[in-house]
Amino acid sequence: MKKIFAIVKYEIANIFLHDIRRGILLIFAASAYLLLFSWLYLFGIVNHIPMLIVDQDNTAISRNLTQKFADSDAFEAVAWGDKLEDVESWFHTQGRHSAALVIPKDFGKKIQTETQSNVMLVVDATNIIVSSNSNIAAFDIVQSFNQEMGRKLIARDVSQVPYLAELRLEPVKFNYRILGNPQLDYLRFFVFGLALIAMQQGILLAVAAAVLWQGNKPLQAEWELKPWQRWLLKSCIYWVLGMASYALFLNIGSTFFVLPVAAGLKQHLLIGGSFIFCLIQLAGVLAGVCKDELLFTRISVSYTVPAFILSGFTWPLEPMPSWVRFLAYFSPYTYVSEAARSLYIYGYYYRLNTNAALLFAVGLVCFPLAARLYSKRMHRC
Repeated sequence: MKKIFAIVKYEIANIFLHDIRRGILLIFAASAYLLLFSWLYLFGIVNHIPMLIVDQDNTAISRNLTQKFADSDAFEAVAWGDKLEDVESWFHTQGRHSAALVIPKDFGKKIQTETQSNVMLVVDATNIIVSSNSNIAAFDIVQSFNQEMGRKLIARDVSQVPYLAELRLEPVKFNYRILGNPQLDYLRFFVFGLALIAMQQGILLAVAAAVLWQGNKPLQAEWELKPWQRWLLKSCIYWVLGMASYALFLNIGSTFFVLPVAAGLKQHLLIGGSFIFCLIQLAGVLAGVCKDELLFTRISVSYTVPAFILSGFTWPLEPMPSWVRFLAYFSPYTYVSEAARSLYIYGYYYRLNTNAALLFAVGLVCFPLAARLYSKRMHRC
């Protein structure tokens, strides 16, 4: 027991004192990413998009529509024009993240004479989040305007009371419910996934440092253990610290940004524990075949971004080409990203046990190889 305590003490000292970057990456990488991107997405959706309003009709009906856009939280009417040339000038001077509403000259007249009129929304699409939010908000505003004008026109033309006019205009009332993320909030959608990918990178680099750092000097107590015992002890140390990192960023997200963490301790231990165990063993194998930390870092960093993109966390796996999905299934992150988000929001995931078992199985397969490679590395020291 004294041997184990001495090895654990020495490893902890290396992590937090002698090679402090290892401790920072291992414990705080995920939380740092979560804090950074949570602050960026704190308000959830893009609002108050600067808008130019070009009202060429300038009637009571057109002013009613422009007022609805001006009153909307999605847009902020900051400029007004009266000709189409103003739109081109607006985008040249305002730049990105802006929109323009164009109302033609005969807008009110066509509506009054039972002819369908047109309005045009011009949106800068260099940022698809801005353009998507603009289109959705504008559609809702125009729909509301259509219903209001439709009721007035029916009441005028067929002398119906407003209540019956509304029923004729809307014989079917459509309702919908969005589960899990009703506000379509990027905070819920994005930041926990980024925290997980940062945690993955932190664990990979920290474990690699435990194997490849030039300051590593094995203790006599470590030499007295069998190769599998050495690596098991080291794996346990990094697994516990990895789970501490996992718990830390979940608590930060829940406490400071009110992000959902719905699953119970058992589910988090299952998915988080198997993921971290798998990463430790893969890092041990890769570190064992790399000549130094620089090469390991280059390989791991080049893996991280594709792993995030191909995981299905942002763009679903199903629409991807079959060969891309084939590559995605070789990444551990693919088996944790969607499962983790579903656990956080709903508290369950239909393939939780399967994904956790796959990650744990990969870790078990890699464990003896990682132990052997680490033992060989020790003999070179």
